[in-house]
Amino acid sequence: MTPVRRTRRIVGLSAAAAGVATAATAVVMLTGVTGSPAYAVSKGSDGTVDVRINSFVDPDGLESELAEAGIKSVVDYLPAGQTCKQPRGENGAADGKFAAGVGKAGDGIAFKIKKGRVPAGSTLVLAVTKSGDGDSAAPSTTSLQIVKGTVAPCEPTSAPAIPPADNGTGGTTDKRDNGPTVDDGTEKGRGVTDKND
Repeated sequence: MTPVRRTRRIVGLSAAAAGVATAATAVVMLTGVTGSPAYAVSKGSDGTVDVRINSFVDPDGLESELAEAGIKSVVDYLPAGQTCKQPRGENGAADGKFAAGVGKAGDGIAFKIKKGRVPAGSTLVLAVTKSGDGDSAAPSTTSLQIVKGTVAPCEPTSAPAIPPADNGTGGTTDKRDNGPTVDDGTEKGRGVTDKND
């Protein structure tokens, strides 16, 4: 049996353009329970890293993909009603303060980290309290912070109850309808932010 030799020819400028496009943005996905990607990590030409999480499974895989994008991270997914005991370590934000817009994306979350926001020697720490409705449901809380040096292991503890949000008419709505809450990663680590970074 004679082996078949395959050759691929790419012509001039289109090949160069394809190479540049590939270098500018790399997207990595893992299929989740529902068949949609569990997460996607992409890095833009300006160094901004976009993260979208659709299913809260495989935290080690997400850490690995963030490392490929140049961000050292620790990712913890906890069952409903649990969160990680704070503090996880010393505040490591470049300017002493860190705020990232973590928004609802379908039933998951999405956020972006601009270049330089996680300094050398620091770690992006993401802790997600999953919904009681499963891995692919919108989480009840999300904590995102930057820790300098060693990150303490996640010590599960009871998550504080989230009071219903005022819907502007004197009534209240379930907080989950408004998306996850976010720890702003400041020294006190107790703020909630919806600010886009």
